Parts: sequence; C-alpha cells; structure tokens
Amino acid sequence: MSLLALFALICSIAFGQDATLAAGERLFHLHCAECHGLDGEGGQGPNLTRGVFRHGSSDQAIYQTIAKGVPGTPMPANSLSDVQLKQLVSYVRALSGSERVTIPGQPAAGEKLYAGKGGCAKCHMIRGEGGRLGPDLTSIGSLRSPSHLRASILRPDEDVAQSHWRAEAVDGSGKTYSGIRMNEDSYTIQIMDLSENLHSLDKQSLRSLKIDRKKSWMPAYANVFSASELDDLVAYLYSLQRNARRP
Repeated sequence: MSLLALFALICSIAFGQDATLAAGERLFHLHCAECHGLDGEGGQGPNLTRGVFRHGSSDQAIYQTIAKGVPGTPMPANSLSDVQLKQLVSYVRALSGSERVTIPGQPAAGEKLYAGKGGCAKCHMIRGEGGRLGPDLTSIGSLRSPSHLRASILRPDEDVAQSHWRAEAVDGSGKTYSGIRMNEDSYTIQIMDLSENLHSLDKQSLRSLKIDRKKSWMPAYANVFSASELDDLVAYLYSLQRNARRP
C-alpha cells in the first residue's frame, strides 16, 4: 500500500469515528441526557463517565442495557436501530474518558455531618447500615455528579426517583397506608411506611390510591447546613464510590 493510500485509509477511519461519535452525541442528547445529564455525569440516572457500569461494562453489555432497558428502573427499552445503538455505545464509551472533578469540602467532616447533624442514616443506607426509606448511598459518588448531589440536598422535590414516589392508600376497612411506593403492577402495590413496615395491597380492594410523583419525603436542608458544611457533605457523598476506601 502506498503512503498516499495509507493516509487516505487513516483519514477515512478517523472521520468515520468522528461521524459515529457525533451521531451518538445527538442520540444521547435526544434520548438519554434528561436522566443522565448533558455530559453524562448523572442525574436521575447514573453517572456514565466512570467507565464501570452496574449491568456490565463491555460494549455488548452497554448495547444490551440501552436496547433492553433495566426492568424495575426508569431506564426503558427502546426501538433504535442497530446502527444507532452502536453509535450510542461509542459515545457512552467516549464519555468514560472523563476524569472525576475536584470539589471543595472535606469528606471526613462530611461523614460526621451525615451521621450527626444531618440525621441522614435514619433514611439512607451505606454499606448495609442505616435506613431503607431513602435510596442506598453506598456508591452514590459513582452514580451522581456533585451538582446533582448538592441539588438533591437543597431541593429534593426537584428530582424524585420513581422508586421513591410518595403513596397513600385507603383499604376497604378505611385503614390508611402512607409511605414510599416500593413496587407496583396491575394488581398490587407495595408501600413501605415511615416505620419501614412493608405492606402489599390488592389494588382492586382499595377505596382510594394516590401517588405523588413530585413531592419527596426528604426535607430540604437549605437552612440546616452552612455553605462550608454543605461542601463537606457533598464531598463525602461524592467520595462514596464502588470499591473505594472509606474517606
């Protein structure tokens, strides 16, 4: 092969990769950014810039996750073509080259605020310790960006996870069940009350059922922490990564 032909081949490959990534970025912004953030750093959906994914990190696993969705989560299946799915995989793979950002705050001080002043362990679990009313935070730093963590602390009603919608049901005898909607299908709903008791209810026998998708049980902490304390708490939560040592 001549040098000219080799140069042309390299250019065609490079331009082809650029076109694939550009197409993948457009698809990502259209279908994925609402949950995963414009830069893939997480929101309602996990942070995609780490390169390690809960349901598999190979190209094939990422392809299957995008194509089939994740049952029991807000991640839906889709009807994208094979070419489009591969473009998305390429773009998601490119996102994993991003580095973790440096943020202010002291994780060790934030851990004390989490356990003490914030009272966070009453509802959240880390490494098997804590409550079950809120999301498990064991590896939240691998799943959410610092900006999303901060917003969740200050304005929890902005982004309420589907798995933690508020629910209130009244059964046939008039008894009321209030708490977290843990699961639901066509026939039953499971509600965990604020004492962490799980109730499975037959929907046909209920007098009423209300699901609030916009209101979180978590209070806003804007008036609880000072600016420096908030930095410390966010730094601690961001330090909670998969396979990470304790701060």
